[in-house]
Amino acid sequence: MTVTIQARDIADMNTGGASRNTSQVGAPDPNAPGAGESFIRRNWSLVFLVYLPFYFISWLYRRPGPLEMTASFIGLAVFLGLFASIHLRKRPPALWQVLAIFGVGLALSPFKSTWSVYTIYAMAYAARLPSRRVALRAMIGMELVVLVVGLAFLRDAWPIWASGLLFGAITGFATLMQADIERKNVALATAHEEVRALASTAERERISRDLHDLLGHTLTLVAVKAELAARLVSRDPAAAEREMQAVAAAAREALSEVRTAVVGMKGASLAFEFDNARQALAAAGVEANVSALTTDGHPGQEAVLAMALREGVTNVIRHSGASRCEISLAPSASKLVLTIADDGQGGRLVEGSGLKGMRSRLTAIGGTLEVKSDKAGTRLVATAPLRAQGEGVS
Repeated sequence: MTVTIQARDIADMNTGGASRNTSQVGAPDPNAPGAGESFIRRNWSLVFLVYLPFYFISWLYRRPGPLEMTASFIGLAVFLGLFASIHLRKRPPALWQVLAIFGVGLALSPFKSTWSVYTIYAMAYAARLPSRRVALRAMIGMELVVLVVGLAFLRDAWPIWASGLLFGAITGFATLMQADIERKNVALATAHEEVRALASTAERERISRDLHDLLGHTLTLVAVKAELAARLVSRDPAAAEREMQAVAAAAREALSEVRTAVVGMKGASLAFEFDNARQALAAAGVEANVSALTTDGHPGQEAVLAMALREGVTNVIRHSGASRCEISLAPSASKLVLTIADDGQGGRLVEGSGLKGMRSRLTAIGGTLEVKSDKAGTRLVATAPLRAQGEGVS
């Protein structure tokens, strides 16, 4: 009597269905049973017990002896206990459970029943062992034991053990391949979640850096111009009014830039920032000397250097106490070089989040940032390598 067990049906016996959706880590299981579903739906793993009656088929045309009946029902009880322990845990089976099921089959091999049903179950469970190496060794070992037992003691009943060998190998190795696919799916899903987490972290850091630079520069400009307007209001109301209008314009521009930063659209212009730098430095009473060559054709590098220029000028106004600031941009055959030098109080520079954000942006495009601060002042040099026209910043 041969026994055919479908490999796909028995593939997930060890997990009680928990592995069917391993490719969706953390997502709700669409196959998860609800409270109002049927008993079979809630306990679908019981369907695999449908193969057990194959063991008793031979009893339909022959009368088993008392010893065979007793041994068969004891073996059935042992198997059901192991089956329940595996599926209630909803984890991969342990090696001892696999060997115990296999042992039930061997113990019943002296009888004429289809004892190979149990060895096929054992092969399916062995394929689900946590270690693939152990699974392969266990499966090969069990197949060899069935072969040796069959050739040595059960030659007359060769259809039983031969079917156990054949269908055990088909079921076991098919289940093993499915388990490998599921492990890879789990690994891919885990990697996908890690990538999503890293991307989310990177985006938060980008927004944090951009908002720091945008708001830091704009609020500094607003504060400087507001103070200038306060000084002018008594002696030159018209000039004070112009300064306050400039404050309002800066605030509107800041709102637009914050929206741009949040949605990730990086389109900062160096020409615009050079103009802003002149205005901000002049409002703060710092003499500005700006020399810049064209940067047309390098929008990605220009956007990063524009943010660097904004942060550098903000630091000059806030911290340096300088009376003069020189800004230059010098494109070469391989890179753009932005230099910001002031004659303020150097030597006490502490790299904060602004400079760290600037360095991070430049590093992302293959650029560099050098800061030298001493008694003569502070010199900041930012470089960005040139790339093909139209290539953006990632």
